[in-house]
Amino acid sequence: MRGVSDALTCVNSIEYATGSMYTQSKVMVVRRPRAGSLWAGLAANLGPVAFARAFWRRRELLAAFTRIEFASRYHGAQLGALWSLVSPLATLAVYTFVFSVVFKPSWAGADGGVAGYALILFAGLTAFEVFSGSVNRAPRLLSENVNFIKKVQFPLEILPVGLVLAACLESLAALSLVVLGVLVTTGALHPTALLAPLAYIPLAMLTLGLCWLLAPVGVFLKDLGNIIGVVVQLLFFATPILYPLSAVPEPYRDLLALNPLHPVVDHLRRTIIYGQMPDWPALGLTTVICAVVMLAGYSFFTNVKRLFADVV
Repeated sequence: MRGVSDALTCVNSIEYATGSMYTQSKVMVVRRPRAGSLWAGLAANLGPVAFARAFWRRRELLAAFTRIEFASRYHGAQLGALWSLVSPLATLAVYTFVFSVVFKPSWAGADGGVAGYALILFAGLTAFEVFSGSVNRAPRLLSENVNFIKKVQFPLEILPVGLVLAACLESLAALSLVVLGVLVTTGALHPTALLAPLAYIPLAMLTLGLCWLLAPVGVFLKDLGNIIGVVVQLLFFATPILYPLSAVPEPYRDLLALNPLHPVVDHLRRTIIYGQMPDWPALGLTTVICAVVMLAGYSFFTNVKRLFADVV
């Protein structure tokens, strides 16, 4: 790959390596940020308008990396992208058996027996997988893309965005199975299901913000990936996915309700399975909180990224 200068505005090809895979993609790269630009100061980084404008200018590059990230997950696999459906279905089968046949939690709205519980469970799993898959990978994301740090003047903040967008696309594909399941078991679809994708706005914001926070730290702290794996596992059981929030003892119920993933999971179940309107106050508050996390993570990432080349 040929050298570039600070004023570089175009790179003819990007070589993306995942294991033994190399993918060529023609993309556009916007000029490297300099002191005084919107990337330099904390206030500029936290400006929502400037934030949106920066990524709009890089939309072609972002789209290319999202495609590459999605394709790399199943490169060489015989089933290809079908694994995005097979894998969660296998997990669903195990959890459904354990928690609907063995433990049998009482869940309002699971009128379809095991099938009804499976749909409720799967709606939660598809949302949480976006969070867990992206956050678990974030600490090693920059190490996996070291060529972009050392050889190319490249907007590194794009990498977590492509990771999260690919995870959201994968999750939406899996969520279509929930919609299909509701159609099969009830014979109809709820009009409120059209509002289901709104849950991915706060979910993507929260996940992206944490990825921007964790990716730089993972460069300096190699044990972070192991720590995050444990934390994500604990958070899974602290999110009402396998059980209803009403089953939690009263002293702990309000504490678990503070989990920002709970309104996301609840929104999907309300709109797709129960046919209820969203809890707009809860969803709105969660979106605001997640937006703050996203902007804080973005600011942190852009202010420390100049240090990556000295460490990776």
